[in-house]
Amino acid sequence: MNGRQRELWLLRAACFFQIFSFGIQWSFSGVWMRDQGLGESLIGAVWSTSIFLWFLTGLVWGRVADRTGRTRDIVRAGCVLQAVALVYLSFCSTPASFFVYAVIAGISQPMVTTLMPLLVVTVLGSRARGRSYASYRVFGSIGYILANLVVPRLVADTPTLFWAGAASQLLALLPLIGIGAAPRPGRRSLGVGAVLARPQLAGFLMAIFFFALALPAVFTFTTVYARELDADTAFIGLLMASQGLVALVGLPLIGWGVDRFGTRALLLTAFIAMPLRALALSFVTGYRWLLVPQVFHFFTWAGLEVSGVLFVTGLVGPGGKATAQSMYMGAQVLGQFLGAAAGGYAAEHFGYVIMYRLASLLSVVGLVIHLVVQLRIRKAEKRRRAGQAVRQSKDQTEGNR
Repeated sequence: MNGRQRELWLLRAACFFQIFSFGIQWSFSGVWMRDQGLGESLIGAVWSTSIFLWFLTGLVWGRVADRTGRTRDIVRAGCVLQAVALVYLSFCSTPASFFVYAVIAGISQPMVTTLMPLLVVTVLGSRARGRSYASYRVFGSIGYILANLVVPRLVADTPTLFWAGAASQLLALLPLIGIGAAPRPGRRSLGVGAVLARPQLAGFLMAIFFFALALPAVFTFTTVYARELDADTAFIGLLMASQGLVALVGLPLIGWGVDRFGTRALLLTAFIAMPLRALALSFVTGYRWLLVPQVFHFFTWAGLEVSGVLFVTGLVGPGGKATAQSMYMGAQVLGQFLGAAAGGYAAEHFGYVIMYRLASLLSVVGLVIHLVVQLRIRKAEKRRRAGQAVRQSKDQTEGNR
């Protein structure tokens, strides 16, 4: 096993512990708030606070990583702060305390979620193709499944679940010790303006923003909806673990698909599946039926997780990858920020059916934008190839002379 393979295995282990922790946090934080008497609008406001800070600080962490090369150290600090956030969450009982938790989580989550994929792409180097990246992400899905399917059946007390999540984040520090520091890019780092100057990236960020508007409804509020339909903690764990099972099967297939058909083809399937997933949830009347729309997780998460990261990091040079990755995550986070607030208001005042159908409509807008952008990219590529053919023809003619 060479050094690069060893580092990839260490990153897989870190991903397992990190996503195990996030699985508990993302699945049960909303349930815990609901159990403490918070309404959907207030829950949405707490999530929006965390998401908004995630958006702002994610851009900062990406820029710092590009300028200093200290990606690994930022991820480590994020794991520690996430552990602190989860321990604090276990003691929260008032709206004010949940907002404090949202601040800690909003600052620390992008330190891990935004920059861990960049560490993997750096380690893989030229081998950062679909199957290689998917093999790393599969370990996160295993952790997610265990966090939601096994642990809730062993631990019925929600605060204790948060302590388990905190311990898992600290365990993630151990494999990260063996990851070497990235080279310092210095003055070669690219600013936000230089990164956004690439029209493919700018258009994709706009499309992903509308895609992300539906994410709180499809992911976060579905656990609250399950509780509203009288689901117990064990079923909610099963519901979220089913996403991990779909991802566990889907990630290797998606990785193969990216290598076979390219990132853009898999991105298109994700954009098509999101409106269908949100619409399907609007027809659910019993909590057990919430399991059925989870099959769309194959595309809406697994498809986007692999193809999105590789698409974005492939558009920029070494000095701008962290900034581009943070902007990609930032577009998702900004969409989730607005989607959480709008989803909470819609669910509380108009019901979950309206919330899901509104989310479906918004993600359709993202699909349309994505199609328009990709059509323009293809036209630009055809013009570029035509220009290259003309230049080659001229060179050959001059050579014959």
